[in-house]
Amino acid sequence: MIRLLSVIGVVLVAGGLAHSAGVIQLYVSVGVPAANRVLLDIWIAEAQLLSGTLYIAASRAMRARSEWRALAVFGALSIIGFAAPMVPVLVARAPLIFRVPDIIYLVVSLFILVRAMRSA
Repeated sequence: MIRLLSVIGVVLVAGGLAHSAGVIQLYVSVGVPAANRVLLDIWIAEAQLLSGTLYIAASRAMRARSEWRALAVFGALSIIGFAAPMVPVLVARAPLIFRVPDIIYLVVSLFILVRAMRSA
């Protein structure tokens, strides 16, 4: 479980940073789009960075034999709250490359949530 929390945490933080860098580059080259698109891009980066950071903190707490469940639960709920409403939109409108990460984040976070709740 420590390894899973670490890996998904690093993947989410890296994804959030890469998304932010790509969006900034796009905005500089093409211009800033409508406010709703900017807010969506912020929401995507925020969900990835927040959840990833919470997962990394949970893995470190678990390694130190400290309380990790609350961090893992909040990380899982944060990414589930982002990923679950995005799945139908991505399946209906986005290429496969955008669907797969969202579905993986959702499934892994549901697994982490169940494991954390059962460990209590």
